[in-house]
Amino acid sequence: MTGWSSRLVPGPAGAGYRHLTRLPPESRVVRTELADPGEVAPGSRTGLLAFTHLTDLHVLDDRSPARVEYLDRYADPDLPTRREFPHVGTYRPQDPLTTHVVEAMVQAVNDVDASPVLGRPLDWSIVTGDSTDNCQANELAWYLTLLEGGQVHPVSGEAGGEASGGVGRSGPDWFDERYWHPEGSPPGADDDRPHRLCGFPRVPGLWQQVARPFEASGLTRPWYAVYGNHDAMLQGTVPATPATAALVTAGHKPVAAASQVQALAALRALREEGPASLDVLLSGPGRPVPADPHRRFVSKSEWVGAHFGPRSRPHGHGLAGAAPGEAAYAFDAGPVRALVLDTVNPHGGWHGSLDRGQLEWLAAELRAGSSTVLDDSGRATRAGGRSDRLFVVFSHHPLETLTNGYAPEGEDRVLGAEVQQLLLRHPNVVLWVSGHVHRHWVRPLQRPRHWAVPGGLWQVSTASLIDWPQQSRVVELALNGDGTLSIFTTVLDHAAPLVGQPSSPDPLALAALSRSLSANAWQRDVTAEDTGLAGGQGDRNTELLLRAPDWT
Repeated sequence: MTGWSSRLVPGPAGAGYRHLTRLPPESRVVRTELADPGEVAPGSRTGLLAFTHLTDLHVLDDRSPARVEYLDRYADPDLPTRREFPHVGTYRPQDPLTTHVVEAMVQAVNDVDASPVLGRPLDWSIVTGDSTDNCQANELAWYLTLLEGGQVHPVSGEAGGEASGGVGRSGPDWFDERYWHPEGSPPGADDDRPHRLCGFPRVPGLWQQVARPFEASGLTRPWYAVYGNHDAMLQGTVPATPATAALVTAGHKPVAAASQVQALAALRALREEGPASLDVLLSGPGRPVPADPHRRFVSKSEWVGAHFGPRSRPHGHGLAGAAPGEAAYAFDAGPVRALVLDTVNPHGGWHGSLDRGQLEWLAAELRAGSSTVLDDSGRATRAGGRSDRLFVVFSHHPLETLTNGYAPEGEDRVLGAEVQQLLLRHPNVVLWVSGHVHRHWVRPLQRPRHWAVPGGLWQVSTASLIDWPQQSRVVELALNGDGTLSIFTTVLDHAAPLVGQPSSPDPLALAALSRSLSANAWQRDVTAEDTGLAGGQGDRNTELLLRAPDWT
């Protein structure tokens, strides 16, 4: 299985439930915004690096009392609040199937024998944050087991009681038509809206299959970890409080706000860059769930420390190179030096920023690997680096979302414009790889035209594993024989079949169901060309050209 031998697409929008089909593979788009295409002589291309990029796994506990799924309905097409909140994203029908999707992607990555363009073995994988959904210890344990190998128990609470807890699990004491209830509605109740209006399937026995433990394959190559906002905060936005810490392990799951006024006020606060509170959202009516002490929230230092298990490869998944308790680090991959940033603002908000100390660390790393830098007017000057390296930057947040400047008085947060200026002054920086936006996109970051060194660097963001199209990427770097450098990006489907049988104990069958559900999101057309989560053709399988530094 190669993962790029065909293209997976859903049927047309507006025709009921959209079933998936396979089309021939897309041609590779050559992007020339940063360099003119030259003539690469056969045999003159030198491969430098090939890795897989996974991001936004969102391994989640759908029974968690600290989730606010009910806010999602305010973006439903039939409600007037949709004008103000066109998308919320606190609930997805496929939420309970995240562990199975990650297992399917791990199997697909393990099946890649050689990179699609250069034909070289993959060097490693990197996971750029939001590996968990709600910064819970059980989610952290699931994610690490999925990527390192071992047995996964994919539901929280004591064994049994599969039909209790999560909002999609209907019963005599619980039913809400706004959620997909795969086993049907209780006697006397109308069908749920996803089934009645959108054709979502009925899947008898699904909760028993979801709760079944399975043996995770684990990645067979080394992999590196990046910290994301959902790894750090409730719903990726709000730091934990004593009240929410007590609630999350208990046996009561809020399913509504105390009032719509409170819900809308909280939504408005959550979309701001500054702090918001979930305490008021979690104080409304609820339903029983199995209590579980393993749902407790984890700190940043605990998140980092959990990566140093006996199965970690490399040791600490790169975090051994970070300062104690921190998540920014660097490592070498041949002539490439990878710089991993921690872009999470610990004070709140889902978008990112850096602290001043991390920017200074980044600047020092770039100076050490650069013989030439550009001054403020774009003129080349000596940098004094010991030896030139090519730099690839990794973070959870892309540059455009480094907009979160919230901080207590006296603390300085560094935003995207300052980071961009630093990177553009260093011609050895060729690529920035990120996640966060749940979408395939590729963008050039270009130097001012009057600067002495033309060109710039490429930004590549990859889709999530929780939303359509549930893909990862293979990224390859090569020096060409004409003074240019090529970055190849190729999307990779997970290993689930086109159609699965959810009654099967195979996790891939549940991953197939998840992917199908993700293509049928009712709040937006996730598959729209150029605006959907799969991006446009120039955001998927590409060759990204740029001018190679003069020393290469």
